[in-house]
Formats: sequence, structure tokens, C-alpha cells
Amino acid sequence: MSRARVVIAPSPLAQRTRRTLLCASLALAYPLALHATETEAPADADKTMQTVTVTGTVDNTTENSGSLASRKASVMKGFDDVRDIPQPVTVITRQLLDDRNFLDMHDVLQNTPGVTVDYTDSERVSFHSRGYQIDAIQVDGLTMAIGGSTYIQPDTATLDRVEVLRGSAGMLRGSGNPSATVNMVRKRPAKDFQASANVTAGRWDRYRVAADVSTPLNADGSLRARAVAVVDDKHFFQKAKQERREVLYGVVDYDLSPKTTVSASLQHTDLDATGAWGGMPGNFDGSPLFLPRDTYLGADWNRWNRYNDEAYAAMEHRFDNGWSLEAKAMWTRMAMKENGFKQSYFARAANEKTNPYLYGVTTAQYTGDRNTQRAFNVTANGPFTLFGRKHELIVGAERINNETYATYGVGNLFPVANVDIRTFDPYSSYPERAVDMSTAVPAKPTYTRQKGVYGTARLSVLDPLTLLVGGRLSWWEYEAPSTPASNYRIRREATPYAGLLYDITPNLNAYISYTEIFTPQNVKDVNGNILPPVRGEDYEAGLKGDWFGGRLTASAGVFKIANEGKAVEDTTSFDPCLPWFTSGFCRIAGGKTESRGWELELAGELLPGWQMQAGYTNTRTKYVTDTVANTGNPLRTLDPRHKLNLFTNYRFGSTLAGLTVGGGVRTQSDSYATSGTGAAQLTTLHGGYSIFNAMATYRFNERYALQLNVDNLFDKVYYKKFAPTGISYYYGDPRNVTLTLRASL
Repeated sequence: MSRARVVIAPSPLAQRTRRTLLCASLALAYPLALHATETEAPADADKTMQTVTVTGTVDNTTENSGSLASRKASVMKGFDDVRDIPQPVTVITRQLLDDRNFLDMHDVLQNTPGVTVDYTDSERVSFHSRGYQIDAIQVDGLTMAIGGSTYIQPDTATLDRVEVLRGSAGMLRGSGNPSATVNMVRKRPAKDFQASANVTAGRWDRYRVAADVSTPLNADGSLRARAVAVVDDKHFFQKAKQERREVLYGVVDYDLSPKTTVSASLQHTDLDATGAWGGMPGNFDGSPLFLPRDTYLGADWNRWNRYNDEAYAAMEHRFDNGWSLEAKAMWTRMAMKENGFKQSYFARAANEKTNPYLYGVTTAQYTGDRNTQRAFNVTANGPFTLFGRKHELIVGAERINNETYATYGVGNLFPVANVDIRTFDPYSSYPERAVDMSTAVPAKPTYTRQKGVYGTARLSVLDPLTLLVGGRLSWWEYEAPSTPASNYRIRREATPYAGLLYDITPNLNAYISYTEIFTPQNVKDVNGNILPPVRGEDYEAGLKGDWFGGRLTASAGVFKIANEGKAVEDTTSFDPCLPWFTSGFCRIAGGKTESRGWELELAGELLPGWQMQAGYTNTRTKYVTDTVANTGNPLRTLDPRHKLNLFTNYRFGSTLAGLTVGGGVRTQSDSYATSGTGAAQLTTLHGGYSIFNAMATYRFNERYALQLNVDNLFDKVYYKKFAPTGISYYYGDPRNVTLTLRASL
């Protein structure tokens, strides 16, 4: 076995781990100590607090809150308070989005506790949690499948907050992986006029303008509208790599009555990007070649141009008896522009064994890739009385249709051999040539459909004890009219849900839960029957608390996920397993993977003017039963066992009024990547690393503020993705400086 070690980012794991655990433990202990102080306060102080208690409807929006914490979340249908959800939930507030200058979902999730990022290439980015891929997100509570070559990372200018619920969430979305559910909550119109604009300039010629206007359209504000527009033009630290993003979002709310509101919105996102089908190669032994960070293995004429459109409508009615009914619908189109994909592709010749820098280059051009999704959901929830106690019931139904046309085109055109990548110039070394697309055959559509009904009862067993019981029935099918033999379906898949919440004090509760999710698999057994879906079983337990009216929140939890039923070979059957497989044994649903760990989070105001948002995750995964090569190994060796995200800021008063300074760190432990088997196996190691950031904002007055952000403050050299074979080394961004002028009315 050949083993290469990446030495660019060494870190003493044991020492850092101990420091991480100590800091995270102190972070969680701090609000508990504050709570103890609160409970020991004199009776007079308690009476004073009671006189300022706010009652009535609570606004769940985080915009204009100025807080890094939120006790409210809408990711779980029928649940408003994070403490009522017996699973870990992270809320990325509008204030944190602004302070960190997170401009798209890649920025957000890269810095979210418990989430890791992977790169298929420069444009296809995937997110993972607890070892499993996040294969869908929610937009205002409606599920949308993500990924592929047409998906654009959503711009955060349209968002009020991002909610991340980790673990299995079959109750929310039916099928999927036991990873996490990401809910993007978009901005809504305000009843009073407000307007703002941001102008950003950054390193590598980044220029961005964002405008946001909300206004009532009648005298009483019952009809109101909001529009957000963005133009973001940026280059990257690599030569010739650039992109231009344009976003337009419009939403209208109308109160038909004091108890009925309807909403409709449209959003268009347009992205023109150069893109690249890979990063940089490694040496023959898998170690990095340490090429300059600005190396770009592509041509300046590369293009990966696409657009995403969304249309959304919702209605909510609140009944006099405390019940509410909400119906939502969304149509989404993700598409490649006509002939919008053209790339130069680099590959090492199979017979090249002496010079690791010699590569061949060809051209590929594709078109036709598009995906149309339709989602509809209706939910009713409200109180009921049983055995003299008041309880709550949530019931609903959901339907999701997904139509996909795969890309088509031509490749391996205009080959040039023996190109030395050290001297390759993306502007001149490989000129663009016209491509004849007449021989390309358009792809036929495929359809994925899912529907389900669900219900959850929140039962007040005792004053401090709440029992949650529920379930979902799902129907799922895949259809490919051009290849009907590949059609399959899942009928009446049951997904149970259960949890217990115990209020230890008014500020702190404990929870345990059991949740499931299922993943269909189109694999047949020896008799030609489709194997049952893979089932993700998730066990959670922990503590959640909030203090000072939700201005400070904290949580600690442990989890264990058993993902069972993946297809593996049945060595007692025959090989080949004809007619179902042309090679290999027949399959049985005997595979199992496991993920377990623990988490700590803290968010909000620690002292007047001082805020923090921090999260630590400790995750261990493994293949319990799988192929011989996989069994006993982690699910994703690129995912670190230890990951810490921390950001803090301080708002000055007195003579420095208007100044806010902040900083933070994203740190992770060692990881590795393996390719090949036996004597040909290559393993590349990457030491743990820490990426620091800093910010400063000066508010001149109520209308104008100037903000400076510095990411990768110490210009750390590291790889955000690596592998010993292929073109799979991706440098993390060098030091990046942005300056933003914010104006508001």
C-alpha cells in the first residue's frame, strides 16, 4: 500500500480536541450558570420580570432582531419553539448572515455546526451531515430536491433565516437520507415601508449590489409587497474563473380578513459561470503536486450557464377555536441554458507513468438538462381536550412530483496530448472551437412522484411532561417511459415518530426521540422482487434551554443512527444473477451503516453587547455490514470527527458607540481519502486545520453603516477537497477581504 501525507496543515489532534471539548463544555455551562443566578434572584426581581412579560402572537422573523439566536423555528410543521422539537435545530439568523457576510447557501452550510461540504467539481457542491448526504432542502416548508448540474446555490439576500434540523426527518419529507433538513425561510413584506441597499466590493474583483424594498399597498397595510434584487459579479482566486449572478424575488401578502392571509411570490436566479470539471491532480503516489493556488485547469471560454425559477403560493386561516389551516404550493424549474455547458476536460493518459504534470485536453458540450418540481402541502393543527388536559394535534398531506430531462451532447472533441499543466495558460493555450451538436440525441424524461399523509399528537401527560407520537404513510414511485423495465414503486411505507419532552425548569428541558426515514432502492433479489427501502432509524437525547426571552439559547445532545437494509451481495445465491444482473451474486437487503456522536451549541447574548454563536460536533461513522473493502471503515473519510464553528462579536457603547467588532474560527480534525484496493491502494492524509475570520462594522447613524469582513485571516493554505487519484485537489480560498456599505430607510 502506498500512503501519502499532506503536510500543509498539520495539527496536534489530541491537544486541540481537549481544548475544543473544554471550550464547548464551558460554552454550554455558561447559560446554565446564568440560569442558576436567575432562579436565585430576590422575589422583588422576579416580580419585576413578570411585569414586562410579553403575551400574544410572536413574530418568528429574525430580521431586525439584531440577535445571533432565535428560539423560534418553522422547520417542523406545527411546532414554533425550538425547545418543543426533540431533535437538534440550528437557526442561522439574519444578523449572523449579515455579520459574516454569507452571500449564498454554500457560505451558510460550510459554517453550520454538524454540516460538511464536498465537491464533485467547481459547480456541483454537496452537503453532508452525520455521514449522509443532504439530498433535499425546504423552501418555506416545501421540499425541493437539490443537486445536479442545474442547481444554483440560493442567494441569501432573499432570506430571513436558515433552519437546520439534524437527523432523520421522515415525518417532514417522506423519503431521503438520515442526514439533515435545511429549511430556507424567505423574507416577507412588512406592514410599514422599509428599504435597504448594500454595495459590496471584494478581493478578486468582486462587486455586488443588493436592493430590498418592502411597502404597504393600501392604507391599512393589509395588502403589502416586497422585492429583492441582486447583481453579483465576481472573479475567483484561480485564473480565468468567474461568475455573474442575478436574482429577482418578489412577494405579495394579503390579509383577506384578520384571520386569513394569502401569499404569492416569484423568484428568478440566473448564473453564468466558467466552471471546471475538477480541481488539480495529485502525484502518482496520491500526494499533492503543490501547484500555485491560482492554477485553473480550464479555459477562459468554459461556461456552465443555468437558471432557477420558483413560483410559490400559500394560504393560512386561523380559526376561533385555536386551530389553523395552512396550504402551500410551489413550482420550481432548474435548467441549463441552451448550449449553456461547454468545458475543457483534463485527463492523464493511461500510459503516463513518469511525468505527473502531463495531461491530455479535450472539449465537451452539452445541453437540455432541466428539472421541474411541483410540491403541495396542507397542514392543520390545533388544541383538543382529553382526560381533562389540553393537547395538540397536527395532521397534513403532501405531494411532490419531479420531472427530469438529462443532459445530452458530445464529448472527447479536439484532443491535445502532452499538455504540461505547469505552463498551461487558460487564456491562450487551448482555444475554443465550434461544436456540431446535430448528432446529439435529446434525453427522454423520467418522473419521481411522492405523496404522503401524516399526523402528530402532542400530549400533555403531566405539567412538565409532554409525549409526542405520530407517523406518516408514504407512497413513492419512479417512472422512465423510455425504459419501463426500470420503473418501480413503494406502497404505503410507514414512518413512525415518537418523543418525550420534560421541563426541568421554565428555561431548560430534556428530550428523547425516535425518528425514521426511508430511501428507495431499485435493486432486485433472486426472485426478481424489488428490495424494501433502506431504513434510517435515529435515536436522540439531550437538553435545550433559552434565557432572557430567547436572547440566549443552548443545547447539548447525543445521537445514534442505524441505516439498515442497503443492498449487498447474497453469496449463497448464484453468480451471475441472471437475468437481473449480468455479473455478481444476487442481492439481499443486508447492509448496515451507523453514525453516532454528540453535539453542543450556544447562540445569543452572553452579556450586554456581547454575542456568540458556537457549535461543536463529534461524529463517528462506519460501515457495519457492506463489501469487504468498506466494512469497518467510516462512511466518509473526508468528514472530520471533530468540528467546531465559533463566531462572536461585541457592540461598543459610550465613546465608541456605533462600532461592532467580531471574529471567529472554523476548525476541524484530521481526515483522509483512499482510492484503489490491495497493493494498488493509495491513501492521502490531511491534518486538521483552523480558518479564522474577522469583521468590523461602524454605524454612522440609523441609515448608514460600513462593514469590513476578512475571511481566512491568516491566509491558511489547505485543501477543502482532496483525493489521491483524478483531478480532485481543491484549494480552500486564500485570505479574502470584502467591504460593504449598508444603507436603509
